[in-house]
Amino acid sequence: MTAGEQLQHYLERFFSLRQHGDDAVFLARLHRLQDWQGQRLQNTHAHLLDDPATAAGIRFLLEEVYGGRELLPVAREIRRALPKAMKLLPDKVMLTSAAALEAAILTQELDEAVTELLDDELDQPLTELIYLKGFRQDSHRNERQRQLQLVAELGHRLDRYIRSRMLLTTFRMVRKPVHAAGFSNLYDFMDRSFRVMKPVPSVGLLLEQLAATESVIMDRVYDHHPSPFENHHV
Repeated sequence: MTAGEQLQHYLERFFSLRQHGDDAVFLARLHRLQDWQGQRLQNTHAHLLDDPATAAGIRFLLEEVYGGRELLPVAREIRRALPKAMKLLPDKVMLTSAAALEAAILTQELDEAVTELLDDELDQPLTELIYLKGFRQDSHRNERQRQLQLVAELGHRLDRYIRSRMLLTTFRMVRKPVHAAGFSNLYDFMDRSFRVMKPVPSVGLLLEQLAATESVIMDRVYDHHPSPFENHHV
């Protein structure tokens, strides 16, 4: 599939998410689950958040790509005029956008599935025991492995882009026409991702390590390890 076809496919998945409806109870439960997971991820990767070289990049990944709450205005822009965006922005930028969007959407789909499974157990403060019960679904294991694979691949895509002076120059040159065409959210989202990752010596290696840590944790969860989130470094 071309970058445009990939983006179209992911947009359809994104806008079919239940979180875009008006079910306030479901949304409150979903946000409670995501807040718990977000805090767990921050605890697990605290050493990366404490390192000035990686802190901004990891925070962007956890809050904007994983959290997904900033993706709605970006997705609306792309849906409104995808062919125009494809003409204005370099193909490699759109492929990177598609990879980031797939990772974010898969994460949201998994979170929604767990929210539906736990149901009213999410109406009270979430405990690790309840969370693990929701996470540990055999039917989700392949998708969770795919999720981590996408994160690792995204790092290598960003590396190739950030280190390319020509691509970076092209991206900067189209800023004004892209904003004028109504793609300010998309452009600014990608621009932030490149800026925060620039100080990282190797984004590919960083996200590979992050994905490897999460893979160990996932295996521990599925193996019913008594403390899957402790001694997490690999």
